[in-house]
Amino acid sequence: MEQVLDPESGETSSGEFLAPESSSRWLLRLARRALLVGLVLSLLVHIVGLAISARVFYGMGGSASMGADETPGLALTRGPELSDLMSGSIEISAPASGDLAAELKEVNPNQPLDVPRDPSLSQSENLEGSGSLSGAGNVSTDQGMGEGLGLGGGGGGASFFGVEATGSRFVFIVDVSGSMSLGGKIDALRGQLTRSIQNLVETSTFAVFTFSDDAAPLGNARDWTQAIEERKRWARKIIGTLTPGGATVPMNAFRAAFRLRPRPDAIYFMTDGEFDPSVADEIARLNTSRIPIHCIAFTSPESEQQMRRIATQSRGTYTFVPGARP
Repeated sequence: MEQVLDPESGETSSGEFLAPESSSRWLLRLARRALLVGLVLSLLVHIVGLAISARVFYGMGGSASMGADETPGLALTRGPELSDLMSGSIEISAPASGDLAAELKEVNPNQPLDVPRDPSLSQSENLEGSGSLSGAGNVSTDQGMGEGLGLGGGGGGASFFGVEATGSRFVFIVDVSGSMSLGGKIDALRGQLTRSIQNLVETSTFAVFTFSDDAAPLGNARDWTQAIEERKRWARKIIGTLTPGGATVPMNAFRAAFRLRPRPDAIYFMTDGEFDPSVADEIARLNTSRIPIHCIAFTSPESEQQMRRIATQSRGTYTFVPGARP
């Protein structure tokens, strides 16, 4: 080590204590180490903070009382009993054929107030067989069917069998199969459907598809109908003529519903019977917009598993409406 003579004291000392450059390097190393330690501590504090925040955030989303087999987000409710629905239903008398013809002439679904019809949706056979109904992805080429129509602005919601839905465009897919002729079920359906449409505000629109062996639009109105008083009266007359018969095949009604433009804000699906398990998968494939489907099992739990699946996949609700007590 180099020795340096101090001219004042006459003593020698090591050069590293007197060299300013060596002292500067030592201070620089110390500062770097302090900075590294500070960065590590800061990183640890942020990690701990994020972990605590995540635990608090996700902890608020669950419920300790939720069952192990119950899917979060699926509302499971028990609807009113059939006897209650019968006692509270609107009285509907089937009109004579002359009255019905006059009513249909007075309020014609072809009037411009409705969204223009898609000619590819002819009645029952096209609901099933048309290639254009194979999915929900094809938007109609009719420019009049776009969002610019202003349909559905400022809607007031809907209720069907006590199940509430939000929005302004509502589709009702209802079972009119043969089993609906038993126990007054068809009468309860007529009353509930009439009440639901009657309670819609005039800025809302609706569409009704009945199904049994096949599907058919209510009164041949294949597109949106404005919920004005004349159209409500027209719907009430048609609903009064619904007659049960056939099997339980809902898929064609869903294909027609997903073809509607603008898209529905909510779909009600009511059935009293069991249907093919593949229906739930097909609905999930077509429902690309995740339109909520509110499923109502009417007096029979046979379709409960499939109805729960449809409600869960669409973020809708499932409701069971029991029959009258023995």
